[in-house]
Amino acid sequence: MSSVSVIIPVYNSQETLERAVASVIHEALVSEVLIVDDGSTDGSLELALGLAERFSVVRVLQHPKGSNKGACASRNLGLAHAQSDWIQFLDADDELLPGKMAGQLELANSEVLFVVGNSIHVFSDGRRHFRTSDKDVWKGLIRSNLGTTSSTLWNREFIVELGGWDQQLQSSQEYDLMFRLVQKNLKVAFDSSSKTIIHFREQSISNNPQQKEKRIQNWLSLRERIKNHLLESKQFGLKYQYAWSGAVGQFCSTQGAVLPSQINKFLFRAYELELSLKKSIYQLIKP
Repeated sequence: MSSVSVIIPVYNSQETLERAVASVIHEALVSEVLIVDDGSTDGSLELALGLAERFSVVRVLQHPKGSNKGACASRNLGLAHAQSDWIQFLDADDELLPGKMAGQLELANSEVLFVVGNSIHVFSDGRRHFRTSDKDVWKGLIRSNLGTTSSTLWNREFIVELGGWDQQLQSSQEYDLMFRLVQKNLKVAFDSSSKTIIHFREQSISNNPQQKEKRIQNWLSLRERIKNHLLESKQFGLKYQYAWSGAVGQFCSTQGAVLPSQINKFLFRAYELELSLKKSIYQLIKP
């Protein structure tokens, strides 16, 4: 069986890093765990170095002069040092359940771009939400429902061919990478299990107006690129028009952004009605 390199970008994650490492360190197919410190100031680096002393598969990487370059640059640095054919990018505040990587490797082959996994979202108030990925790649990309960075297993060869992660983006980084990959082909595998735990915590970046505007523009720009690709390849039929108008319209509404003129308002309203109906049904049937 193939092996997996785990890459964990770390920025001030002292409280959660050891949990993330513990969730992967004893998996037999893990050849190495690359912790990439991104200029932490809270003791994360010292903790990472201590983990490297305890576990021979753990290595610690840093940017030149210990600088802070962002998660995408840290993932790219880890990618440049990774030795395995398959990559597990793991955010430092997330964790994997046993068998996640092994199960996804069984679904993969050398031609598969990546394996999409479902996830369990855990919130600070104790709530849990099981997020199931869309099995239609284009709908999943449009609606931000094609797995997450941590729930996906990535084919190293194809990411390297593309030049890695786009370090300029403030949001939608994994969906930008997925979109660039699937333009090559649509050889994507889907894992029906939920073995990735995504922990949500308050992020101060959300209160920065400039950062928020960049995230909104990154999100909208990617959806425009996806739409243009589908138009050029003559795939932008009613199914994807509905998904695009609905997802973009809903995103703009929740973010307080101006609705793009390209949105079909009839399809957007229908999309809103569908979501409202699903929420009502869920409220009726939930325990």
